[in-house]
Amino acid sequence: MAGLIPGEVVASVLSSTDIVDLIGGYLPLRKAGRSFKALCPFHNEKTPSFTVNPDRQIFHCFGCHKGGDAASFLMLKEGFAFPEAIEFLAQRAGIPLPRRRGGGREEGEGRLRLYDIQRAACEYFRQSLRGTEGEGARAALAARGILSETVERFLLGYAPGAWEGLVRFLTQRGFPPRLMEAGGLVVERQERKGHYDRFRDRLMIPIQDPAGKVLGFGGRALGDQEPKYMNSPETPIYRKGHQLFGLPVAAPSLRERRRAIVVEGYFDCIALHQGGVAEAVAVLGTALTREQVLLLRRYAEQVTLVFDPDRAGREAAWRALDLVLEVGLDASVVVLPEGTDPDTFIRKEGAEAFRALLHHAQDLVDFVLGQGTPREGVEEAARAADRILAVVARLPEGIRKTRYVQKLAERLGVSEQAVLADIKRLSQTRQPRAEASPEPPLGPSVPPEERLLLQLLLLFPVLREHVREAGPAVGEVTRAFLDVLAGPEGREEARLARALAHHPREEVQRLASELLVADPEGFPEPGRMLQDCLGRLRQRSERPRLKELQQRIAEAGRRGDREAESRLLAEYQERARRGG
Repeated sequence: MAGLIPGEVVASVLSSTDIVDLIGGYLPLRKAGRSFKALCPFHNEKTPSFTVNPDRQIFHCFGCHKGGDAASFLMLKEGFAFPEAIEFLAQRAGIPLPRRRGGGREEGEGRLRLYDIQRAACEYFRQSLRGTEGEGARAALAARGILSETVERFLLGYAPGAWEGLVRFLTQRGFPPRLMEAGGLVVERQERKGHYDRFRDRLMIPIQDPAGKVLGFGGRALGDQEPKYMNSPETPIYRKGHQLFGLPVAAPSLRERRRAIVVEGYFDCIALHQGGVAEAVAVLGTALTREQVLLLRRYAEQVTLVFDPDRAGREAAWRALDLVLEVGLDASVVVLPEGTDPDTFIRKEGAEAFRALLHHAQDLVDFVLGQGTPREGVEEAARAADRILAVVARLPEGIRKTRYVQKLAERLGVSEQAVLADIKRLSQTRQPRAEASPEPPLGPSVPPEERLLLQLLLLFPVLREHVREAGPAVGEVTRAFLDVLAGPEGREEARLARALAHHPREEVQRLASELLVADPEGFPEPGRMLQDCLGRLRQRSERPRLKELQQRIAEAGRRGDREAESRLLAEYQERARRGG
């Protein structure tokens, strides 16, 4: 498949892609000198080590060592094969690709086709909402106070009541039934051959990833259908506990304010955005998950959780507490008045009243302490105390933890020493959560002088005339690297970057991205540094022969062979001089 996209087309697609713009759709990149940084999307970290270099259109994470070009990023983030990544970037840039032999695409081509079919379904639902059959759906949105610009911002649509409307639309677009089913859009009939639409007579709410790609849908019944809300099933591109509704719309405000407002429902989130609370996201009908909290941490430092004022809401606060403390977010809680949710509250009381609630949000641990001490039942009180202690035990040492220890001692009517003793006990017995460790560099390590040599040759093309002077002493990874630099790819920067980013050896890929993200200004005298490097490599290549000569000189001396001793000594001195 890779060979079916000509090299010049691949080059055109990659040269038309701004890697900062691409990755910035997935992550909140921040300027750091000439580069950009973010928390890595491929492993868990608390300090940003993911770096994007706009000059060389390359990224590298110094924590997990993953890196490459725009296509590499999509292959890692989306699970695309290389041709799929190029096709995605071509669509994004508006570059037509040559059709494959046999005409058209093959069925089940992979994740890219799943994105294509979700986008097509979204188009169908939006057309249906605007048409005559969407009149009832438009009336339902108007009754909720949803404005037309909000409908457009969230790509809202309508699934007509017909059983096969979407099936026919997608069939006309060339999508096979197998792909419709894999995308969770249709259901196979049991009694006879064929499929029918999964969503019928429902308001349709697209669920998007941070980059804005449609992954699936939530459908809100307009009539008496059950369930009231129906969501897309999980597919290869959609896992509901890993996404947050509204994130693409909220992302600019999240980056600016560094705070997220987390609600439970689709229309809660939509109503808040329409009311000007632009940093709102929703949890897609699930309890807040660890994956969602990690996603939030890339955008925000503070999280305000808006819970319903019932037992379920309080339990949701308990679960959220453990998660947000674990990843180091500051969290607060807003509990709404009885019988309301964010959607109904903001429609009845207005956006300013909701912002007043946000202004008086409780610190999350304060909320738990306030909710968690029952007024009756010794056993229940003991269980609640243990639960609260376990939460406070997770806080890092410092003023904040000390303050909560004081509050807890006061509420439980015990000394601070007693609270600290229990916290110590819990800290010793609690098993830490297993974290995914950053991956170590693959294969053999590259010695410092070889790394510096390769970096100089990469960053300063004028020095590549010396590429063959490294000698035979370099390791296999460096040798593979030098072969690319010495080949035709080394004479054209875009071609060189592409060859290294997609080299058959993963060690070469990772090393190249690490070396290329460096700032050339950090190398004030590259020519002299290169000569020093080459000198050390020559010296290293001579060491085995020098050691052998030393042994032979000693043997000649023991034999009394002055002629051989003199000849070997002369050779030793000459080699030592060349190596130095």
